[in-house]
Amino acid sequence: MKKQLCALMVGAAMLGLTACGGGKEVQNAATATLDQNGVTMTMSFDAKGDTVTKITQESVIDLSGYTEEQIDMLNSTVEAAEETYADLENVEYSCAEEDGKLVERIVIPTDEETLKAVIGQGLLPIDDEDATRLSLKATVDNLESSGWTVE
Repeated sequence: MKKQLCALMVGAAMLGLTACGGGKEVQNAATATLDQNGVTMTMSFDAKGDTVTKITQESVIDLSGYTEEQIDMLNSTVEAAEETYADLENVEYSCAEEDGKLVERIVIPTDEETLKAVIGQGLLPIDDEDATRLSLKATVDNLESSGWTVE
């Protein structure tokens, strides 16, 4: 009887741990915004528990007041970014002019392989080059300490 009770308790504990560790993925679990030098940057994080599963970054530049030369420089920067992100599997990069604004969008899934590739390219400011996951709480804390507004 004790063995059956012990087995039942172990099974219940394993089920409980699985339920707590799994969790549901939450889209837009946190959103951070920063306005700097005429650029509005927004980062949205999908997460499962405390693990970030996807980062979506959108940068918007109002082009009114920009000279043709400045717009050409921006376009050169966009072309370089397109080349950089094209080399990364699973990462989506787009940039287009919409209503007099330049809108850049980057979507980065944070599976281990993609995360290592993005960190290796220096595209995510993470100190630990061997990181295999991103903590939502630590990411939000770092952004807030850097002046971002987080919702």
